[in-house]
Amino acid sequence: MSWFEEWFDSPLYEKIYANRNREEAAQLATLIENQIPVSDFSNLLDLGCGRGRHSITLAKRGYHVTGVDLSEEAIKKARRLASDDNLKNIEFSVGDMRDPIDRTFDAVLNLFTTFGYFLDDSENVDVIKNVHRMLKPGGLFMQDYLNSELVQMNLIPSEEGEYEKIHYQIERKIENNMVYKTIRFTGQDLDEPLEFTERVKLYDLDWFENNLEQNGFELLTIYGNYRGGSFVKNESSRLIMLSQKM
Repeated sequence: MSWFEEWFDSPLYEKIYANRNREEAAQLATLIENQIPVSDFSNLLDLGCGRGRHSITLAKRGYHVTGVDLSEEAIKKARRLASDDNLKNIEFSVGDMRDPIDRTFDAVLNLFTTFGYFLDDSENVDVIKNVHRMLKPGGLFMQDYLNSELVQMNLIPSEEGEYEKIHYQIERKIENNMVYKTIRFTGQDLDEPLEFTERVKLYDLDWFENNLEQNGFELLTIYGNYRGGSFVKNESSRLIMLSQKM
């Protein structure tokens, strides 16, 4: 089993990321609205949607959203949340981003660094190729990724904390152009200590520019944060790219 299959299905994943910023998600949704207006691009695919945080926000703003994620537990939670909000313009399914859906969309979203998980660069490039296949002519692709330069400059080697009587320790390192995050859990509510590892490739803007162009995209705009600020190589918190299918 791959690291992301095991980790994303774990209930501990949800605990450690329980306090993700809703205001930040709303800012990103507003940026998407401004650049991918619902009047022209109403049918969205959220590729790697997780537990549906962004999908649900966008459905509430009028888009028809299809959310796809490899984690069965994440999709179960997303469906439950959408049902709680009585949303009819949203659907979720389990799927691998390396396997294209046999449908086309007005726009595809790939948010919160849901990319670069695979050791082989060609598998990560396959995701870009699949996005191209799943877009209608002139469709838009927004990708929200980490800023690899800033990650390398400001890497925090270790930290620890506690959530609901579960203690966690996080260790980070960079090897072979990948950032590794090892998370260890201990606590009275666990039968035994547990350990998971996240792994993400440190691709920079040049890598994306080359691979987007080679696979049928024109890079239109680059942002450095969820407010739509300009991208600055060694300063921006995010690398957000808006591309169009050529």
